Amino acid sequence: MLNVTEPDATSPSYLTVYPAGAMKPASSNLNFTQSSKAVANFVTVPISSSGYISIYNYFGSTDVIVDVVGWYG
Repeated sequence: MLNVTEPDATSPSYLTVYPAGAMKPASSNLNFTQSSKAVANFVTVPISSSGYISIYNYFGSTDVIVDVVGWYG
């Protein structure tokens, strides 16, 4: 379980969070426009067998802040 934040996009876009090495899903987790306000969303995503996630940004560039909120064991 993650809190994913986009603080400074260069253009409108979206982020998709998914297990590393897996096929990217067709849905987004965080949609944002180019603005000075940060946009955040709670995301529940499985991790890969090696313990990693991938984050896909559709267009432009942005920093991404990922806070681990919890996990299932």
